[in-house]
Order: sequence, then C-alpha cells, then structure tokens
Amino acid sequence: MHLYCVKKIILIFLTINSFRAASQLSFTSLDSLLQYASAKSVSTRISEQQTLLAKWTKIAAIGNSVNFRNPLSFSANNNLQLPVNFIPAEAFGGPAGSYRQITLGQQYVSNFNFNPQIDIINPGNLAKIKSASVSKELTEVNNQLVRKSLSESIAAAWSNVVALQEQEIITVQSLASADSITQICRNKEQAGTGRRQDLNNALANGLAVADKLNQVRTGIQQQINAIKILCDIPSSTTVEIKPQPTNGFGVTAKPTGRLQSMALSLQSELAIAELKSVRGSMLPVVSLQYYEGWQKNSNTGFFDANAAWIHNRFLGLRITMPFPPEVSRLSQSYNNKVSGRISALNSIHGQLQEEISNESLQLEYDKSLASFNTGSEIVKLKADNYEKSLAQYEAGILPADFLFIAFNDLLSSKLNMATARAALEYNRQRIIINNQFK
Repeated sequence: MHLYCVKKIILIFLTINSFRAASQLSFTSLDSLLQYASAKSVSTRISEQQTLLAKWTKIAAIGNSVNFRNPLSFSANNNLQLPVNFIPAEAFGGPAGSYRQITLGQQYVSNFNFNPQIDIINPGNLAKIKSASVSKELTEVNNQLVRKSLSESIAAAWSNVVALQEQEIITVQSLASADSITQICRNKEQAGTGRRQDLNNALANGLAVADKLNQVRTGIQQQINAIKILCDIPSSTTVEIKPQPTNGFGVTAKPTGRLQSMALSLQSELAIAELKSVRGSMLPVVSLQYYEGWQKNSNTGFFDANAAWIHNRFLGLRITMPFPPEVSRLSQSYNNKVSGRISALNSIHGQLQEEISNESLQLEYDKSLASFNTGSEIVKLKADNYEKSLAQYEAGILPADFLFIAFNDLLSSKLNMATARAALEYNRQRIIINNQFK
C-alpha cells in the first residue's frame, strides 16, 4: 500500500511537470523558433500533405501510361421468351414463297469471361507523366515559397519583440532617471531655488515615460500573440523570448534566392506539358487485348451437368482514335497554348524581378547597417549632452527646459537605436532565409 502511494505521487508529479512544460515555451534564438514552427505550424503540415498528393498524382500518371485493364464478368440469363425468326418454308419441304416460324437460342445461358487490355502506345497518357512530374516540382517550389514567407513573417515578429524588449529596458532606465530629475526639481522648489513649473514639467515628463513603458509592454505581448498565430502555439501557452546577445551583424553571403523565378518557369513548363497531353489525347491509341471466355447453354436449367462449357479466346491489337476531335479538347488545346505563352512571358519578367529583388535586399541590409552605426554615434552624443545638461542644471546655470529636451533627445535616440538594431538583424535574417530556401 505504501509503495502504491509513492508511485501515485510520482505519477502526479510527472504529470504536473509535463503540463507546465507544455504550457510554457522559451526561445533563445530565431532558429529555435523557426524549428518549432517547421514542426508544429499548420501551414508546414499542409505543405507536406500537398507534396504527398502531388507525389501520388505522378505515380498514378505513370500507372495510367499503360492503362492496364482486366475486366472480369459473369452472367446467367434466363431467357423467358426467346426471339422468333422466320425462314423460308421450302427448306423444310414447304411450298415456295412461304415462311416457317421458328424459335432460336437456349433458355438458360451462362457466360464467364475476362478481357485484359494494355496500351502499347498512348500519347495522351504518356504526356501526362511529364505534366504530373512538373506539377510535383511546382508544388514543392510553391511549398518552399510558403515556408519562406512564413519564416520571414516569424523573423519580423521576432525582431519586433527583440526591439521592444530592448526599448523596455531603456524605458525602465529612463523612468528611473526621470524620477531622479523630479526629485532634484522638488528639492530645488522646496529650497526656493527652483520654480514650481519645473517640478510640474518633471512630473509630466515622468508620466510620459511611464506611459511609453506601458505601450512598449503592450506591444511586446501583441507581437508574441502574432508569433503564436504564425507558429500555431495555443493561446494558453506562455511564450518567452530570451534572445542571446549577438557578436556582430556581418553577412558573408549575398542574396541568391530564385524560388519565385523557378515557380514561374515551372508554370511555363506545366502549361506546355498540359498542351502536349491534350494534343496527345487526340492521337491514335494502340492497345494489346486478349479475350478468353466460357459459355454454357441449356434448356433444362442453369449449370446443366449434361451441357458442356463452350470455350473461345483471341489475341489482337486494337487502334482507337477520337474522330472527329471533341470541340472541348480543341478549345482546351487552344487555351493551354495561350496560357503557355503567358507563362513564358511571366517567367522572363519574374527572373528579372527576382534579380532586382535580391539587389534590393542587399541594399536594405546596407542601409540598416548604416542607420545602426549612425544611431550608435547619435546616442553617444545625446548621452554626453544629457550628462552635461544635468550637471549644469544642478549647478543652477541651465534652465530646466533644456534639461528636459536633452533627456527626451537621449531617450528618443536610444529607442531609435534599438529599432535600428532589430531592423539590421531582421534584414540579415531575411538574406539567410532567402538563401536557405532554394
């Protein structure tokens, strides 16, 4: 009994720990979040199923290229009233010009036969193999595009969280500085060396910083909710973003993504393959067919033991061709031809567009790097201005209005630098993602 209680307590403990693990997720890098999304995201799982469907479509097209058919049939007919025929009566010794009514056939007829056929030459179905193969490749590329888009969206949300978290730290520090300025203004006002307006402005400044802090914290939760939606994380799960510090933002590789142009090129190939498939369906089909059957006839009953099975079989070639061609197939052929031309033009345009897009991606990274470096220098200058302004205000040689301007300039420059740092990291990750999906 004692051992049972111990086992039960251990089981409860493990269950609670499992529940806690399931209700809280912590990510220390964007890669770890992307790996989670790759395993859990509904978009990723849908893409996997679409790839599987495309694979089986190709397998079906290969199987249908020979179009093997092996129909088996059995029938047992009771001819309740046999057909009546008229033959010249003179064949039975009757007068010329007269006819005699006779009934032909057997009342009970049983048939068993099978008729396997296989296409030796089927241009339409052979062309469908190429169409299914290109369609499978296009599905895989489109799925890669979906995953790439999802990864970029996750990277954007991640960067927003990182920027806001850094802004939260900056704002908390600034709030402490604002409180310190307020206390200095209060001391001066009580000592009769400061104005009441300065204290009021200091209090208002502190309230503004506190409001900014609340907005930043709300923004963090909103971005985490966006991450939950993108990664299909349950709403009840607590998500923690704890990015590790980075050593730099250097990018060694240039943007080389070409998924979009690949998709447009495959769409052009698919239109051509479908055109060939439609045209092939209007060509002759050569089939090899074999027939073997057994028939038993009787006027006594089904499966009459005194009646023998009559056996027959044959082997031959069969050529079939739709003539005249169906109007719908002619129309489809023309539509596919026009679609092929449009797809070819889109492919040319898409290749140029993607080359320029890669160049733009590099320009965005270079621009964000310059903005971050400039922002870092501005923060140093604004910090020096604030420190000097604070010292001069405490010494009574600088009005409080200039101190508040220096304080807000420093806060604004720090917040801008945090945004610039996150933007730089986001553009770096975009290049990595762009080169990863090929």
